[in-house]
Amino acid sequence: EVLEAIHETGAKCVVDAEKDLLMNSLKYHPFLIKPNDDELAVLFGKKNLTEEETIMCAHELQKIGAENVLVSMAERGAILIAENGEVIKQKAVKGTVKNSVGAGDSMVAGFISGYLKSGDFNEALKMGIAAGGATAFSDNLATGEYIREIYGRI
Repeated sequence: EVLEAIHETGAKCVVDAEKDLLMNSLKYHPFLIKPNDDELAVLFGKKNLTEEETIMCAHELQKIGAENVLVSMAERGAILIAENGEVIKQKAVKGTVKNSVGAGDSMVAGFISGYLKSGDFNEALKMGIAAGGATAFSDNLATGEYIREIYGRI
């Protein structure tokens, strides 16, 4: 109901969900969805997707309705399939993982922040990687200062 209301206003939405919830959101053409690689594999009945399969599956989600697909892959980084079809890859930042809880949410927040500031998908992905990594390397959610420090290492 929320996505339907948002869609009717013309506002953009972001969906970070899995399985049926993610699939059911696609009819509302979310600006961004962010499955991780394991969630993507489950959606397509596979295990341990190769990079090529990850990209293929993300393209399929675009055909169904997602504008942009950001696939997080933990220590392997992330891949963005942009609305123009561009495939943008970003390696993860090196660091000691203390707590991965909230790292995916931080990646989404960093991506959106980076995109709103720059309008550039490459910069958005870098900021998403920085925010997700900074949270994973922190005991709690990362601070803005730490995210900027991590961003500087990309």
